[in-house]
Amino acid sequence: MAEVYDPTFTILEYTGDHSAHKCGYCKSAAASFSHGMWAHRMAVGDYQDLIDRGWRRSGKYCYKPTMNKTCCPLYTIKCNATEVKLTKGQKKVLKRFHRYLSHGDVKLEGGGKTSDNEQCVSPTGNQEYVKPKFDTTTDLSMVSVSPVAIENAKGTCTASARESNHSVSDKVSEVGDRGDTSSPSQNSPKVVRNNGINNLSPKSPRKTVGPDPSKPPCRKSKLIRLERREAKLAKQREEALRRGESLMEGIKSKPTNNTPKSLEDFLNESLPESPAHKLEVKLVRSHPGSVGFVQSFGIAHKVYQQYQINIHGDSPDRCSESQFRRFLCNSPLEPWHSNCGPPSGYGSFHHQYWLDGRLIAVGVLDILPNCVSSVYLYYDPEFSFLSLGTYASLRELALTRELQRTAPSLKWYYMGFYIHSCPKMRYKGNYSPSYLLCPETYNWVPIEKATPKLDLSEYSRLNNDASAKDLNGEIDLNRIKILYDQDLVLYEMYRMLNPQADDEDEVKEYASLVGAKSAYSMVLYRN
Repeated sequence: MAEVYDPTFTILEYTGDHSAHKCGYCKSAAASFSHGMWAHRMAVGDYQDLIDRGWRRSGKYCYKPTMNKTCCPLYTIKCNATEVKLTKGQKKVLKRFHRYLSHGDVKLEGGGKTSDNEQCVSPTGNQEYVKPKFDTTTDLSMVSVSPVAIENAKGTCTASARESNHSVSDKVSEVGDRGDTSSPSQNSPKVVRNNGINNLSPKSPRKTVGPDPSKPPCRKSKLIRLERREAKLAKQREEALRRGESLMEGIKSKPTNNTPKSLEDFLNESLPESPAHKLEVKLVRSHPGSVGFVQSFGIAHKVYQQYQINIHGDSPDRCSESQFRRFLCNSPLEPWHSNCGPPSGYGSFHHQYWLDGRLIAVGVLDILPNCVSSVYLYYDPEFSFLSLGTYASLRELALTRELQRTAPSLKWYYMGFYIHSCPKMRYKGNYSPSYLLCPETYNWVPIEKATPKLDLSEYSRLNNDASAKDLNGEIDLNRIKILYDQDLVLYEMYRMLNPQADDEDEVKEYASLVGAKSAYSMVLYRN
């Protein structure tokens, strides 16, 4: 198994607990709580680990709902893109969009009712966005720290402590109900970052020798079953001929082409020779901004303004260019191109939808080692009749499936948060198969097994195994890397250099929220 090294690293500034603020879902005053931190710069692998612990970003600000305290708990949700099953409503959206492209047909089904994502219209603005408690006054995005320096952060750990090196499993144990099944493929690269993650595993990677040349190549079980069936039917026909029976009287083979249409079949359905409209979908890197992103920035901001004002009821000053740039364009994710990764590379992108040369929608996405993570979607309200929320989600699922062909581990589509206590926000559960993140053990649980618990209680431990625990929960504070006074040190050295610091409880809280794996990998800034 090849090892692929990501040379980027992460610097965070923990901002602590938020004061209560008004909830955008139940409208309760001073009832919504979360923890937050500024990501001055971040490796894509570190962000992958963070969202697998319930974190989410808005611009460079990362936040994690205080699940057992906030009024409307927000559960991280993901869908297995390789096994996606389309609902009847989703198929209707795809067919309607195809009719519009083909013939300009704008007739809505169901009396003009919109579906899925279009149901979450609210006058309270962007509900999932948590405004930072305060802005950071320090810019550490350009700080340069060599991988060697990160590996050899100054500290006073004893040799025995280093040798013990409490290992943190990269793979969280399976939930009793068989939640996450995303084990790395043998053909996929093992991503190892030079910022300390490789120190967490006491064992060296197991070497593989490849397929046995003396054995036939592996084949899909479906093809093997099909061939067996065809051989059985051929034998039955021969026996029928020997008995003097007509082939028409023999057992007829069922049509082999009876598989349901895939997502790609719907999206790539052929258009007439002269279609009424032309759709072009572009993936442009937003950080750092590519040529396509820079050229379309002004147009994209105008579409964003129209969306926020007409759909979410924002005032023009709340969707200014600076706010748009900060919220949807600025990203802490460091771009990374791997020979074994997707052609686009990893990092932050805008997924643009151009209809007849006009920008009508933009999906803000992060492409990470294991997933495509949806950050936000905005669209031109004039085209709401096309159910662009649902259509864009299906397009993003198709993008995930496309990227997975070259990066086998990238098979998940993260949709942000699932809010069961808000009926209008349950539409994300319509994408199947989906899983919710247990807020206590950080295992993935199939949504159909999680929702009965959420019907009884807004906050619930989703893992059925009462003995299961957070495997990343036991943390040695002395192994946490600290950026202090322009020097990289371990926490124990930081305490020696700054004996007046009274922040042990805050550092301990930070470590428990990000987990041991991330706490040892990332760099925490202390001033």
